[in-house]
Amino acid sequence: MEKLKVLLIMLLAAVAGLAVSMYILALSLAPNESPLTVLGQILTGGYSPNLTILIPLSSLLFLFTVLASMVGVIYFLVVPEMKNYVSGDGKDAASVVLRTLKPEERAVVHVLDTHGGTYLQKFVTKEAGLSRLKTHRVVASLSERGIVHVEKRGNTNEVTLVEWFHQGMHQ
Repeated sequence: MEKLKVLLIMLLAAVAGLAVSMYILALSLAPNESPLTVLGQILTGGYSPNLTILIPLSSLLFLFTVLASMVGVIYFLVVPEMKNYVSGDGKDAASVVLRTLKPEERAVVHVLDTHGGTYLQKFVTKEAGLSRLKTHRVVASLSERGIVHVEKRGNTNEVTLVEWFHQGMHQ
């Protein structure tokens, strides 16, 4: 219902913009006459033939105002809802991220999750069934995307799921 109110307000603003543009047009064409009389003459077709270009221009102004209103509705009503969907609570964000992971990345995340969110990379390699190089690349990709944190531990890395993602998987 709230979206409908905003849409109606924007359309009302578009109509008001058209009315104001027509009123200003009437004032500029005949400054000595009443603007309402000039508007009546324009609408009934009894005014100067020189106005033929101004009526379509006014209509285009109205059309562009309506289109701008629709873009505004989309931007201010739909985009924030999409942001809330993606950055809502941890569970929603984690589920969205999980859907975007490749199978190898999902396997690494599953191994980390199974071991409480933190595990040595050499053991992740074995349990995920990946080569050392493939595991290194997958972990590097996950780290770049902010899904895991990597710390050097001797001749291997300690890989940790970030807190929001790990908690979101268990909610």
